Amino acid sequence: MSDPLDDAETPSGPNASVQSGQSLDAAPKWSDQLQERFAVTLQPDLASWFDDEVWRSPGNGEFVVAVSPETLLKSVPDPVWPPLMPPNFLPLVGSHAGDWLCLRLSDGETATGAAAYDLCHWYHGGGDWLPWGNSLAEALLFDQILPFLPASDHRHAIPSPMDNARSVQPGTNAWQDWMTRWLPEAVRRIAQEQRWQSEGTGWIDDLLNAGVCGVAIGCQLVIDELSNELTRHLMPADANRMGIAWNDIMRWGFDLRTLPVEIANRLQEEGAVQPGAMDPAQQNWPRIESICERIHALAPELAWAAELLGYCRLQRSDFSGATVAFLASMRCSVFTDQSVRLRTHWATSGAEGMAKFGAYWLCRESKLRPESWDSSIDQCAANLAAIANAVPASISMSEYLDCLQNREGGSVRSRLTTFFLERADQKTASGQHAEAVRCLYAAGWDLGTEPMTLYAELLGRLVDVTQVAGWTSHEILARMHRDCFRKRYGI
Repeated sequence: MSDPLDDAETPSGPNASVQSGQSLDAAPKWSDQLQERFAVTLQPDLASWFDDEVWRSPGNGEFVVAVSPETLLKSVPDPVWPPLMPPNFLPLVGSHAGDWLCLRLSDGETATGAAAYDLCHWYHGGGDWLPWGNSLAEALLFDQILPFLPASDHRHAIPSPMDNARSVQPGTNAWQDWMTRWLPEAVRRIAQEQRWQSEGTGWIDDLLNAGVCGVAIGCQLVIDELSNELTRHLMPADANRMGIAWNDIMRWGFDLRTLPVEIANRLQEEGAVQPGAMDPAQQNWPRIESICERIHALAPELAWAAELLGYCRLQRSDFSGATVAFLASMRCSVFTDQSVRLRTHWATSGAEGMAKFGAYWLCRESKLRPESWDSSIDQCAANLAAIANAVPASISMSEYLDCLQNREGGSVRSRLTTFFLERADQKTASGQHAEAVRCLYAAGWDLGTEPMTLYAELLGRLVDVTQVAGWTSHEILARMHRDCFRKRYGI
């Protein structure tokens, strides 16, 4: 991928007049051009980011490669990376490892004003994404504090060999100064004093209480509570030597309470790990449940929070509550499950694996199967009804799970894509254009689809249906993603 800062056209912003010798008022502000380009009302901090040209200065965290407004105003911006990057994402700041902080559009029927988007970390390695804040200022704050949070060494599924977390003193970095100025007043002093660099963790609770970076912080806290010495030190070679399936090791390491006594004795006898490495007290499941319950309420479109919430309830024999949480998790894109970092990927691996963690348990536990699953989801369906990156509430979970189980064989992804495309056609025919748009999002970005060439058609259909639905900002981004896909892959 080329550096987006080298992908700029002739400047057309406010400062272009100075460079060209024209009148100072010759060009509109960057923010005005971008708002017209994408039909999105920029929050004040993001408008300032562009108009004050903070993006021209070097950053000081992991995300340091700012996308210029000239690049974003192109019809085919180089940083846009379809198809793994969902078509309601717009990259703003990148890392040298290939990840991006992206603006993520909310649902087209409810997106108005400053609430039209949030900022997400998009992982280039597999397409996973995680909200980092409600604004760019919050996302850049999280970039600063992440190396000082619990489990910071697990901030990537595969740790980067580069240590990009570089701290500076207050007042010596343009990004730091700008970020501090645009943070909510309740947490501004934390950023001014860079309290994360001092001893103590009280600033974490202050951020959570202020509702700043809460989802991203919660994810790190859960990763920390799940961590244990068994998964940290036991290697696949050890399991192979002992004749134990590595997927079983991952499953037991996810919840040490499930580790069979005979396996624990073998691991100790053969010197693979010390006894303390298998102590279940290393994991705080009540706190995990509490955090996930809060995150699920804040961001019901995230699979990981609902999945772990369901698992915690299941272990407490709250079968009704577990069913509701697992069904809610099944409506979330697999790209939101953080399965490697949260160690739930054992449930989607192996011969008995399912595409989604919640589906694994719903199919495995007979007590999680009420007479009608769809009658059990009223309380979660409303929360997910207007989220573009989730399976629409109008989709029957019974039918959906049947596709996941894929009893007819073949590719699960292809089967689900066909299922959602058929539903999109039905919704379009009945005039339910918004639901048709959501079905198209699910067709390509619930599990992903194959072959990759299918995305050219899918993005084209998304452009057409968003136009009919009146989701103008989504239409513009979908068109841009389609054109970028065609340019990159020649399709």
